[in-house]
Amino acid sequence: MSRRALRDAGRARVHFGAGAPQSVQTAADVRSLLAAQITQLTANPDLDPLRVAGQLAQLARVALRAIELANLEARVQAVEAALRLRQEDQTLLKETTP
Repeated sequence: MSRRALRDAGRARVHFGAGAPQSVQTAADVRSLLAAQITQLTANPDLDPLRVAGQLAQLARVALRAIELANLEARVQAVEAALRLRQEDQTLLKETTP
């Protein structure tokens, strides 16, 4: 038996993705998916606490980055919308000015 098999013997395993597949296209989608995974991970009392802690640290790091990107996406969209409005206003102003 390998070292890994011996190490993992007797430990409960969690298989994510048992539910419906989720489409991940934006940072907000990643954030939602990670939140669900963290909830599943912390809800299972049978897992080795050290492995849970390590996995939570990894998921938290990725979740933090996804939150930062989601906020950045929202800010960029707001700036783009403001620029579009400004451009439309200037176009209307040029059309109405003799």
